Amino acid sequence: MHRSAVVRDAVIRSAGRHRALVRCLVALMAAVGPGATLDAQSTDFLLSTAPISFPTPRLEQFTSWPPSASGPVTDSVVVPFTVDRRNNLTIRVTTVLVRCTGTTGGKPCSDIEWRSGPSSAWRPLSLVDQEVESRTVIPILLNDPWSGEVWFRVRVSWDDPAPSTMTSGIALTLSVFRP
Repeated sequence: MHRSAVVRDAVIRSAGRHRALVRCLVALMAAVGPGATLDAQSTDFLLSTAPISFPTPRLEQFTSWPPSASGPVTDSVVVPFTVDRRNNLTIRVTTVLVRCTGTTGGKPCSDIEWRSGPSSAWRPLSLVDQEVESRTVIPILLNDPWSGEVWFRVRVSWDDPAPSTMTSGIALTLSVFRP
């Protein structure tokens, strides 16, 4: 095998391990608590956010809903995030991704909707990573650090299980690559 192919394969394997590690650490961060930050020695960037708590649906939400919804939904929950460069002094493209890691309580992941900011369209959450936002980081000059928001809401129905019985894992993942 040609030397460049061996190096390329090693880089691809390494990137996959780093992405998996960051995903794992972001999931752990959600368990740590609000305001927690996460730092991995295998990456030069930090993604910080806070846990999500959805409000219990109110009776009026079943009879009246916002124009952006095709049916009843809970109030929106805003989750801020920050991407911060730690040590790396080279240009990188950073992307924040969102996905559902599973639900319990009888509701599918797609009943959770998300959007990246107050003006974008609502989209159903899925088990596959979906891009929230992507920015190029130029150390000290551009997007160093940068922040954003992910908004969430849950579709509700009269047929849903009793309140407080649904749990869901939502993962924010940071992907970093050299352009």
